[in-house]
Amino acid sequence: MALLLVLAPTAHAQITPPVPEHRADPTLTTHVQRSGPYNLGPYATLFESVKVAPPDVPGAIVGMDVRLVDKDGTVLPQYTAMLHHIVYTNGGPDDQRRDPMCPLKRTRERFYGTSEELRPLTLPPGYGYPSNPADKWRSSLMVMHHRSGTQEFYVETRVTIDPRPVIPVKPYWLSVIPCSPDPQWSVPGRGSKEHRRARTFDMPEAGRIVAVGGHLHGGANELILSQPGCKYRTLVTNKPFYAPSDDKLYAVRPLLHEPDPKAISWWQSPTGYAFQKGETLKVTASYDNTRPHTRVMGISHVYVAPPAPGAPDVKCAPAPPDAQELGAEFPRARTAPPKLRLTLSRVGGDGRARPTTQADGSAREIEGPTTSVTVRDFRFSAPNLVVGRGAIVRWRFPDDERHDVTLADGPVGFGSPWSQDGDQYGRRFTEPGRYLLMCSLHSAFMNQVVTVRSSPPRRPDADRPRR
Repeated sequence: MALLLVLAPTAHAQITPPVPEHRADPTLTTHVQRSGPYNLGPYATLFESVKVAPPDVPGAIVGMDVRLVDKDGTVLPQYTAMLHHIVYTNGGPDDQRRDPMCPLKRTRERFYGTSEELRPLTLPPGYGYPSNPADKWRSSLMVMHHRSGTQEFYVETRVTIDPRPVIPVKPYWLSVIPCSPDPQWSVPGRGSKEHRRARTFDMPEAGRIVAVGGHLHGGANELILSQPGCKYRTLVTNKPFYAPSDDKLYAVRPLLHEPDPKAISWWQSPTGYAFQKGETLKVTASYDNTRPHTRVMGISHVYVAPPAPGAPDVKCAPAPPDAQELGAEFPRARTAPPKLRLTLSRVGGDGRARPTTQADGSAREIEGPTTSVTVRDFRFSAPNLVVGRGAIVRWRFPDDERHDVTLADGPVGFGSPWSQDGDQYGRRFTEPGRYLLMCSLHSAFMNQVVTVRSSPPRRPDADRPRR
């Protein structure tokens, strides 16, 4: 099943005046690098390591962003080719630099990332992330195509460099699910107003927080960075901004996943928040819980400068008076998560996907307490399954192709990790109802309906004749 064609990527660079999004000194230079071309098949999802390199001049990054463009440099809208996420890592000149938040893994230092929010990296004047032409950069990309046919695109990375001496910053990725290639969980949607999940981190060095960005998924309320040692005071709240209701993003049919916020706020301050070595910081993601939201994330991107020279080592110093918050840069932004309802989708003989709530094929009734489903060749072996309340369904993933099982609509939200090469995932269904399930990576091609009866499964020996 050919869903994706990737052409051999190349990288081209050019130099321009600073782009407005970087809010940089107009005397500086923006280095633009374009990688590609890539070609996505119908309703396909691309995972790719993008060929990218640091600018060929030493200095410090004071602004950075990325976008998808066509061969003429025109930006592609999210409702055609969606930049679901991209993360840039830096291994340093020897490619041995490691991420300070993942000391037990070989993860390289993550220094910039964005997603459907498309938030640029900006820093206060006089600060920058050190960049050396000898550094070894890598970039991990995920793009989703929401249409039939194919879509060609390029990845355009724009970096503004300051060659003058600046105060260096160090990036820290504080993720609710840390150090994972798939740092997601699901909001069950059990009717309460809010779902929260948090993680604490002990900071390895003292410093000052001078900029904070973040990443959230659809259904998010806010992302909070707090300081437990200072009466859990809130340092920064990153606020999501959703597109207006008439945005073409919401007119995509079928809607293959719940759209993320179209923007997220960015905080920065030249003074910053000081913290001590070993001090704990906490990141908390808040989501709407009145309905399910699957495969959500909460990641705080924290940029830290060294302690101010000669500054007293004062714990819980007052909030910086020079803090600046950058909000949405599009009109009629919404702060409340829009109420969306997903369905399944199915590709017809004309190659176009259409929404559906119906299962494919006749129902398979399972009376016992457990059953298995094989996910192979882009299909679920039991696309229409009926089980009793409390039954366990186990999905097996023998293929080398990456898949998952994720709720599109139903009583309780859940999603498995990305799975392949013999991985398994099991779930006990405790709430009756219809669960519309899909592979989130191939949602137009792979779906399943599990109907949970209100009655529990019969015992394993229930069908044996009595004596």
